[in-house]
Amino acid sequence: MGGTGSYRVLATLLAMVGVALTVGAYRFFFGGFPSAPELLDLGLVLVFFTGVFSFVVFGLLESQQKKLHVAYDELQRQRDILQGLWDATGVVATLPDLGGVLQQIVDLSRTLFGAEYAALAVLSDEDPSKIRQFITSGLSDEERQRIGQLPTGKGLLGKVIREKRPLRIQHILEHPDSAGFPPHHPAMDSFLGLPLLYRGTVVGHLYMTNKPGGFTPQDEMLAQLFGRQAAVVISNARLYREREMLATAQERERIGRELHDGVLQTLYGLTLSLDSLLDTEPDLSPTAQKELSRITEVLSLTMTDIRMYIQTLAQSDVDLRVALVDMLQRGGGMQDIVLEFRDNQYLELDPEVVHDIVMSVQEAVSNARRHGEASRIVVGWEALEDWYRVWIQDNGRGFDPAQVSTEHHFGLRNMRRRMEHWQARMTVESRPGSGTTVTFWFPRDDMGNTVEVKEDIQHG
Repeated sequence: MGGTGSYRVLATLLAMVGVALTVGAYRFFFGGFPSAPELLDLGLVLVFFTGVFSFVVFGLLESQQKKLHVAYDELQRQRDILQGLWDATGVVATLPDLGGVLQQIVDLSRTLFGAEYAALAVLSDEDPSKIRQFITSGLSDEERQRIGQLPTGKGLLGKVIREKRPLRIQHILEHPDSAGFPPHHPAMDSFLGLPLLYRGTVVGHLYMTNKPGGFTPQDEMLAQLFGRQAAVVISNARLYREREMLATAQERERIGRELHDGVLQTLYGLTLSLDSLLDTEPDLSPTAQKELSRITEVLSLTMTDIRMYIQTLAQSDVDLRVALVDMLQRGGGMQDIVLEFRDNQYLELDPEVVHDIVMSVQEAVSNARRHGEASRIVVGWEALEDWYRVWIQDNGRGFDPAQVSTEHHFGLRNMRRRMEHWQARMTVESRPGSGTTVTFWFPRDDMGNTVEVKEDIQHG
């Protein structure tokens, strides 16, 4: 028997002893009335019923005391959670990016409600029934990789999305809407899911699982309070991001406009002046003509570079084929160029990657014309299983790669540095009298974060 039960029995015994002493005192001081046998019988009855009454009363008091302790502990827990919510939302509101806000919210929810796992789902803008982003807490990176594809909005997660109201379950697999778990998914039992609503609009969905003993109605109530605060923080973070994006877009547009209307037009004017000088001054020495032609080519390269930067600033999609044709037409025409594009997967490329490809191709074409004296140049593209391949093949004079160092060759050095930026490979195959082939290999997986940087200059 526990300590409180022992106190209850002791209190009952003391009450009975007190009644017995009372009867004895009455007999001692008022002996003779009533008779001794009658007094004894009366005393026994009083002691018995006093014991029963005391036992019941003390039992009720003990029960009420336990309930008070439970209620006090629950109030303390709720106070701690509310204080944690207040402190947590204050911290979350100061985070600079939306991704950090979402991760902090899901981490806090797991800690505050004693769940083993928690997740926050962001829905697709195109299809509000599908999950676009799924942020987790409690799962390691290895566990997430083993699970594979993230949820798409089926089962219990989809039920919360469709009904837009909290869902509290003691046993996930026993619910009729449960879709089960994929292979390598950790075991989950208790579940609490709810939408995060801000002014009637769903900004996300919060899910928690595996709380020891299951989630209580109080958990559900407090989770809704947390959800309202979290929804406000998420909405503010989105608004802040949208404002930043708008300000950035306006600044990029201003810079692009100034580059186009100012710098680009000035360079174009200089190019026209140099071309006019070459056409109208036949008495220029060969050395001067060669130098002026070189300057014109440099200006053409610079203008192409600026145009690509303007497109990148505009954050618009850049078509590699269109960009190459535009560059080649402005840099000497297409009469000696053959484009060989074997697929259209170049449309997948990031504008910055397109920029570096165009600039490198322009460098290689310029070298083929100026140094190799080529009359036919093939510019090719194809997407392989692991690589994007771009090549420039000419029928020019060729050279011995063993006699050329990229450290002392400006054009090759520029191309090599652009490849290094994307963790790509550059190969140069040539020999005297047999032309030259320059090939760029861009890794398809994450644009080069897993491929060793390598440069090959080979004999053909």
